Amino acid sequence: MLLAFASLYATAQKPADFNKAVVNVVTYDAQGNVKNSAYGFFLGTSGEVVTTYQAVKGAARLEIIDWKGQQAQVLRITGASSAYDIVRFTTDIPTKKLVGLTVAEDAAEQGAQCFQPFYTTNKKQQAEQAAITAADPYNDYFYYTTTTPNDTKYVGCPLLNAQGQVVAIIQKNLLKDATAACAIDARCATALSITPQSAFNSDLNNIPVAKQLPAGNEEDAFSYTYMLLHSQLDSALVMTTCADFIAAYPENSKVYNERAVYYASRGNYPQADADLQQSIAMGGPNLADAYNTLSTLMYNKMLYATTAASDPWPQWTLQTALQAAEQAYTAMPQPVYLLQQGQILFSLQEFQHAYEKFQAVNATELANAQTFFYASNALERAGGETEHVIALLDSAVNRLSTPYDKDAAPYLFSRAQHLQNAGQHRRATADYTEYEKIVGPKNLTAYFYYLRMQAEVGSRMYQQALDDAATAIAFAKDDAEKADYLFERACLQLKVNLIDDCIASIDALLALRPDDAEAHKVVGIAYGEKKEYAKARQYLGKAKELGAEHTEMLMEKYALQP
Repeated sequence: MLLAFASLYATAQKPADFNKAVVNVVTYDAQGNVKNSAYGFFLGTSGEVVTTYQAVKGAARLEIIDWKGQQAQVLRITGASSAYDIVRFTTDIPTKKLVGLTVAEDAAEQGAQCFQPFYTTNKKQQAEQAAITAADPYNDYFYYTTTTPNDTKYVGCPLLNAQGQVVAIIQKNLLKDATAACAIDARCATALSITPQSAFNSDLNNIPVAKQLPAGNEEDAFSYTYMLLHSQLDSALVMTTCADFIAAYPENSKVYNERAVYYASRGNYPQADADLQQSIAMGGPNLADAYNTLSTLMYNKMLYATTAASDPWPQWTLQTALQAAEQAYTAMPQPVYLLQQGQILFSLQEFQHAYEKFQAVNATELANAQTFFYASNALERAGGETEHVIALLDSAVNRLSTPYDKDAAPYLFSRAQHLQNAGQHRRATADYTEYEKIVGPKNLTAYFYYLRMQAEVGSRMYQQALDDAATAIAFAKDDAEKADYLFERACLQLKVNLIDDCIASIDALLALRPDDAEAHKVVGIAYGEKKEYAKARQYLGKAKELGAEHTEMLMEKYALQP
């Protein structure tokens, strides 16, 4: 055993130097109070440190203390894994004469003799002897059992092979009465990195310290920054990442556009405007996007503006939004910028101009159900002919896939109403029925069934109309609405000569609204048609008393009857 361990001293570094690579990691909470103290080591000579994940989880600030007592701040997290209990981060420690370690390329074998460094301020203190007693496969790596004492002073420290390379990182052995520590394969630490998807990595997000940008790839760095800007993470961390990106890629203006969206979503319109003006000044391939982003943010702000007095940034108006949309189209003639102009013109109530913009979009590859729907709404409000409005709605519906899904609902309902107003009752009924299938009866109101009832009456689909009248009555939100639909059903029942049903509907109505003049008039007519003239005269007289019009002629009709 002594001979085997003596061979370790053939490495280039002295065992006492290995301890100089171990650092004390101190963590703080958001209030600046010490949260935890742990150990780690320098990975390489750039000041990057590896330690245990559990030691830094939840920490708002980290610092390290090296063997000389020199303190340094943690700058950026470069990788983290709760599964392996490993985290890496960069620091601002001076790197001159820094003692750093490298990770072995190969896994350690059972029985391997090792160095066990630990944190000490004694520069002459030697690393201890240790050995690996078991090596078990763990995912793509190994999990080791060691002879290192199961003591906190070793947790997070490196375990070195005969060449002085890190083969494992010591972890606490949680088995009851365990005296020897465990260790995780150190190669898992070098595999950790920051990628665009890291923006949603819970292990990383559980450490509220800024993360390093994905290395060496501008698109990956931007994707990561973009995702952070559209996350719910702490604003200070997000802004730090933006600053890192701008410093690394000063010619990339896209980050200004996205950061402006971030600022605007939080009501910071002056800063959003400043970012977009910076992006516009930079010009280049993102100029049109900068103008379009500016237009969109202006437009969205105005959608929620209530009064001029409460406007947080009056410099942004619908007019300036339109100008920015026009500048976007000038910079790059794309139909999406015409669509933006149309929406703003619609909000400005310049409906004819909005219709023209939407129709220009409809002549391009961007045309879809929504753009034709926009055009129909604009043309309707501009006073366009109903048949042209319906034609646009036909184009919208024709671009929907069948069977229809919930996205088709507003198009079908709008066309049904226009068809009904144009007297095309059967087509209107068909659209209402498709709408009902999509939305579901439980999500519809009494008014919907009343509308379809009217279309069905126009189509002479009387039984369907009576069924919808019954549904409208059942769905009525209160007695007043219920009485209205009882009256509509009674009128239809009278029309199709269901006299007794008509009388029953009016009786139910009068129980809710006893002084309804029109109800007395209708039931008077019903009794007259039933040849119960005394009751007819009674109800018609009450209708006249309550103010119903045109009752005299009806009373005269039944006056001479027995």
